Amino acid sequence: MRPYDFKYPFSWENRAPTIADHVLFIPKHYNLNDGWIFPRFEDSVIFGRIAPIWIEYCTGNGAWIIEQALAHPDRNWIAVEKRFDRVQKIWSKMKNNALNNLFIVCGDALQFTKTYLQEQSVEGIYINFPDPWPKFKHVKHRLLQAPFVAEMARVSTKHATTTIVTDDDDYTARICQAMLSTEQWKPVFPEPYYITEWEGYGSSYFEQLWREKGKTIHFMQFGLS
Repeated sequence: MRPYDFKYPFSWENRAPTIADHVLFIPKHYNLNDGWIFPRFEDSVIFGRIAPIWIEYCTGNGAWIIEQALAHPDRNWIAVEKRFDRVQKIWSKMKNNALNNLFIVCGDALQFTKTYLQEQSVEGIYINFPDPWPKFKHVKHRLLQAPFVAEMARVSTKHATTTIVTDDDDYTARICQAMLSTEQWKPVFPEPYYITEWEGYGSSYFEQLWREKGKTIHFMQFGLS
């Protein structure tokens, strides 16, 4: 299957939360009180089974999570990506690898987490190369801020961890500040709270891109306190 084989399941005028071929679409500007109910994960339109849930936010083109879903078939994986062109690429890889343990969310990470995930339902969270939005006027667009940090804690099980990877030095400091500004999360790695090599972590498009450009990759991990 090619990425462009996957199409939007609705028009803008008829937009509504929709699940189509293992993809949840969360459109912008829709009525939250329209009565639509998100199915249970064991429902056939999602995973069709009960298994531990692991999430990757900012999935990009899907290289990392496809690798993980293949390596860990005992886990249910959720890929969250806002851009539809990237969702198409994830979907294509999912179909071509015949993965039944991967579900894709096309929509805003905070909205999905806050609206559709239950408390203590996620075993592990990964955020690989979130957009740093470096300009001050774009601060509001950064994912790793207090509301999202709190939501991650709410949906995580007691022993869950959140792993965040970035090449941006300034954003590394901001991420650590955001995670440690709450009593809910504690760092797994000692100060400065990151490592620069993680054997066996897996690869992604952005990791390869930034390594080729000579940038240092920062791996951060936090557990619930």
